[in-house]
Amino acid sequence: MLTDLSLKKLAPPARGQMEVWDGRIPGFGVRVSTTGTKTFVLVYRHDGRPRRLTIGRYPALSLAEARAMAQQALASSARGQDPQAEKTETTAGDSLLFTNLLEEFVETHCRRHNKPSTAHETERILRADFFPGWRAKRVDTIRKGDVLRVLDRLVSEGTPSAANHAFAAVRKYFNWCVQRGYMDVSPCLGVQSPARHRTRDRVLSDEELARAWQHAPGCGYPFEQIVRLLILTAQRRGEVASMRWSDIDLCEGLWSIPAEMTKSNRPHTVSLPKEAIEILTTLPRLDETLVFPSKKVPGQAWDGFTKAKWRLDALIGFGDWTLHDLRRTAATGMARLKVAPHVVERILNHTTGTFGGVAGIYNRFGYLPEMRAALELWAEYVGKLESTDERTGHLTRPIATGRDMSAPNVTCRVSRRPQP
Repeated sequence: MLTDLSLKKLAPPARGQMEVWDGRIPGFGVRVSTTGTKTFVLVYRHDGRPRRLTIGRYPALSLAEARAMAQQALASSARGQDPQAEKTETTAGDSLLFTNLLEEFVETHCRRHNKPSTAHETERILRADFFPGWRAKRVDTIRKGDVLRVLDRLVSEGTPSAANHAFAAVRKYFNWCVQRGYMDVSPCLGVQSPARHRTRDRVLSDEELARAWQHAPGCGYPFEQIVRLLILTAQRRGEVASMRWSDIDLCEGLWSIPAEMTKSNRPHTVSLPKEAIEILTTLPRLDETLVFPSKKVPGQAWDGFTKAKWRLDALIGFGDWTLHDLRRTAATGMARLKVAPHVVERILNHTTGTFGGVAGIYNRFGYLPEMRAALELWAEYVGKLESTDERTGHLTRPIATGRDMSAPNVTCRVSRRPQP
């Protein structure tokens, strides 16, 4: 019998589609595509011939709701009526529902034109902030006031940045609706960003960085390892969380990030310091592809940052920082260690400054040896940082990196093929 847990754990097939049938309602089941889309279906007979009815997509439609609709369709079939014909007659009005077009928007726009992480985040925002109140609304009945009410609520909850992200996601959704001809004018037209955008300049002090490093283990796997890799590599949160075993060469100490997974949309090679290699060699292999797989959704990267960050904030005693600030902190720290600006830019995979415009097109030199030396220097600096005494507030003892930096003992293992 299908359950919510079994539906969540269904992995997409390598090719084509697969169907999993329910043991409770005859002919009722779920179809899973290679992209992971799960659609409830019903196979029944009408006039002696088998027919197939598409009921709706999971999780926009719950398992209980889909079962109820399947039972209604079977009851209509038993009365000699054709559920497929009945659905065709009533679909014209329902096709413009926010929930139905949301599924189409994610499938035909986000997953085709955005990076997987961006598509996932856009869908998450729309479902979390707009879906609960708009699931039964037709898009052509949603007005500017409806959008403003949601954004005002997010601002009043003390999350202005979340309100800005929500506005960007819903504006993109309604622009797509206009382009497809589902509505004439976007309700976001004339709406301004709900909060003023502020360029962050937060850099953690040595004491704060030491606290983050030392208390990360208190948050457990995989947040501990992700935080420490963010500190050591200066890469983006999404890039570290979406690491793939096939992109890591532990023997050479290289992490090759493909273009589709970088913000700049160009491939990037990161030289891994010895401390980062040690972290990766001690990780459990829970997935053949992803280094940090989701515990709930097969095929997706771990995404439990919010609660894990709250735990870390409670442990270190301050919360006015973000994980992205670790990237800025590492860049600032390397500059303080006299690393050349163009090397720092290359480590960050920036397309501005030294590598912007025409200069970036012609300057194809990778600076890999310089990047390796800079990240090793930064890792050594982090390893020598001292933590803060809880009573006096003074620096007292060095961070434990778990190894003797002068005598690395890392097993050379190429991760092109995941080990069981």
